[in-house]
Amino acid sequence: MSIRIHMKLNQHCKYSLILILFIFLGHLDATVYIPDDIEENIKLTIHEKERVYYELDSDGLIYNNIGKEYKIGDSIQVVIHSRTIKAKMGNGKKNYGFSIQINDNEPIQLEYKKEGSNVISSDRPGWNYTQSGTWTIYLPIQENEYKIKILPFKKKPVIYIRLTGKLIKKKGKFTNIIKTVNHQTRTKIETKKRGDQNKGTVFTLWYLLNESSQHQFEIKGPSTVRIFSRILFNSGEQSDDYYLLVKEDGIDLGTYYFITEISEESSVFDSQDSVSKWRSIWLTIPRGKHNYTLSLPGIAGNDKHKIFIRLKEWANE
Repeated sequence: MSIRIHMKLNQHCKYSLILILFIFLGHLDATVYIPDDIEENIKLTIHEKERVYYELDSDGLIYNNIGKEYKIGDSIQVVIHSRTIKAKMGNGKKNYGFSIQINDNEPIQLEYKKEGSNVISSDRPGWNYTQSGTWTIYLPIQENEYKIKILPFKKKPVIYIRLTGKLIKKKGKFTNIIKTVNHQTRTKIETKKRGDQNKGTVFTLWYLLNESSQHQFEIKGPSTVRIFSRILFNSGEQSDDYYLLVKEDGIDLGTYYFITEISEESSVFDSQDSVSKWRSIWLTIPRGKHNYTLSLPGIAGNDKHKIFIRLKEWANE
């Protein structure tokens, strides 16, 4: 499987979402979203169950009011599932692509190269469909719901889309702090609990990432790990965004996009430089020992950042 991601983000139009590509445990049953307009659809048989996919025509698919069924303070995971048609006896992989736009922000272009699968449809005998291409979005619920628009690059091939969402809810507690394989030096960050005299100041240790460094962690699964990240602020700005690349056993697992703002409570202990509020992603670790490498992806503007990371293992209740 391969996927190429082209991100064009307007730096002057910040929005509160985190793009991520990950497998998430501990959520509730999915909501299936239906596009606003009457669209052609097809029922695909996947693992002996029929799933409705909508045809991505030249006008695109528009989904309004994403997240309206949840309350402010919740977070949801929205997954865009995509497939294209493939001749049953054909060999090789099929290329296809489309763009997604969230609210009025700059579109994100996705390109997939997928092999065939055993997915079929009684609506179209003699054809089958490629393996699923998926793109996952993390959305914090806000006062105004989200709008997602999906557009094809060109008329062919025909693409079918299914949009689902799940409430993110985890029960459990953190156990171990995970260290790098070569036990690199960590940076101390202090957090002053304002307005709470009983808690005082909390100190935590973070690994520093920049354009010339990376960090590797060996993690034994099955397990669930939360990656915390935050950036160094040294330009006087109050908000910024950044990317983080995660590899699993040398293979790209995902490029994650975060938007954050300066923290009024936290700073680097030695220099007193300001840092951002932390953002996080969850990783599901498969059985066995696996190496995870974290670095800055080669995206324009991201190389200026200094990113602090911290990994904690999660134990489900």
